[in-house]
Amino acid sequence: MRLFGIHIPLYRKGMTVLVAVPTCARGQAAELIFEYLDPKDQYKTNMYGSLKKGARGKIVSLMKYRDEAGHVSIYYGVLMKDMLFAIEESRLARA
Repeated sequence: MRLFGIHIPLYRKGMTVLVAVPTCARGQAAELIFEYLDPKDQYKTNMYGSLKKGARGKIVSLMKYRDEAGHVSIYYGVLMKDMLFAIEESRLARA
């Protein structure tokens, strides 16, 4: 959500969310994002797997990410079973 030009996260740590659009961060950008979402390496990370629409998960971390073009997006570390996924805010829905 944008308020006065500032990105404000829609979801909080500990919330249960649904996957509305089944895509997550992949490749080299995902490696960088996972360094910040899981700095202590507590969870197994999934950079190349695919999600199912409607899957439920719990938010364990969040971060703002600015790509090379300058576009800012908020990524959430969503824990599903024992796997951590990096999912952009626009691809999630409230459970």
